[in-house]
Amino acid sequence: MPRTGELDIRLMISYRVWQSRDGRETIMNQTTNRTRWLRWLAVPLAAALLFTACGDDEEPAAPAPAAEPEPAADPEPEPEPAAEPEPESAAEPEPAAEPEPEPEPEPEPAAPPEPIDIRLVTWGGGKFIDFIDLYVAEENGYFAEAGVTLEQLPGAGAGDAVRQVVAGNADIAMADALSGFFATIAGADLEGIYCPYTQNWMTMLVNTGAGIESPEDLRGKTVAVTSQASTSKWYAALLLADNGITEEDVTFAATGIAFGEALLGGQAQAASTWGSINWALLEAGGIPDDQVGDYEIWQYTQVPGPNDVYFADRGWVDENTEGVGRFIEALEKAKVWIQENPEAAAEIGSRYAVGADNMDRNLAVIDYRIQMQTEGPGVAENGMGWCDVTTIQDVADQATELGILPDAADASAVISNRFIN
Repeated sequence: MPRTGELDIRLMISYRVWQSRDGRETIMNQTTNRTRWLRWLAVPLAAALLFTACGDDEEPAAPAPAAEPEPAADPEPEPEPAAEPEPESAAEPEPAAEPEPEPEPEPEPAAPPEPIDIRLVTWGGGKFIDFIDLYVAEENGYFAEAGVTLEQLPGAGAGDAVRQVVAGNADIAMADALSGFFATIAGADLEGIYCPYTQNWMTMLVNTGAGIESPEDLRGKTVAVTSQASTSKWYAALLLADNGITEEDVTFAATGIAFGEALLGGQAQAASTWGSINWALLEAGGIPDDQVGDYEIWQYTQVPGPNDVYFADRGWVDENTEGVGRFIEALEKAKVWIQENPEAAAEIGSRYAVGADNMDRNLAVIDYRIQMQTEGPGVAENGMGWCDVTTIQDVADQATELGILPDAADASAVISNRFIN
């Protein structure tokens, strides 16, 4: 194949060289360098032209074979249709929801208890701290909840309290068992419904400085008692009779609760007292410190208890059974509260009781009362307020045998315990 492109370039270069030699010498010199440069340039240019020329003379190259199309990817196999679930047995229909129960009607508020007015006469001549359960039941609203309106009346001893009930001037008397038996022997139809203080706390306080060292030394002496028909007198008489001394052998002086004045003034050489009185005389300054050592306390072992019984006319109790029961329940709430809150009870007592401004004395009396309501005969087995008929009968028998009671008394016919749960 002729190399036409290379020949043309050489002819052109020769022509330019010839032209330069024929005309201008200077051009030759100038172009010498160019020629050298062009020679170097001619080689690649000639190669390029030669490649082009060869391409023009040859048949056109067959077009490059079309790229074979890439084989189409095998189509992903269609997912097999999910197996139709086996027909389930017809599901049991869910039980219909039970209808919402209609709300129960609001309970109607309990009807308030039928009110009952109770007149209670105590053996004391006033509102003493000794009756703390009555004040707490009032203060804490226990009586109000029970529908009870209580009127506390003073009595001139236990015997007088019973007489007030027999006469119809009071509904309940707080008295010792012997005072109640005096009335029943005389024909009164009384019932002992509750024993608020089941342990005896009555004592004999004697002045040893007056030469008294034993019960026998009481002959010819004066014994101070609250009244001539009182627990104070009856228990002193039991002590004397048990030691062969009759009422004619001593003098009983009714002094109320002014025992300290009678003893210090020489009007009495002994006094039939009780726990809180002894505390006031021997520990709270009722008797001068330099004389306290002259006094001794003798226990009435003849009467272990109970100390107090609530007596009421049997017919009145039958007519007011529900109200009396609520009264007893309110009292027991108060007694339990006092056990748990003695200091608060002492404060309440200071506002209700006469002469109860000494908180130490109030607490001392309350401590006595707590023991008396929890430690008497039969209380542990039968509950608070229990009147132990066996013990009461024993006291009655002693009193009959010693000539204090005019006739025999049947404790079981008088004491009921029907309000003890």
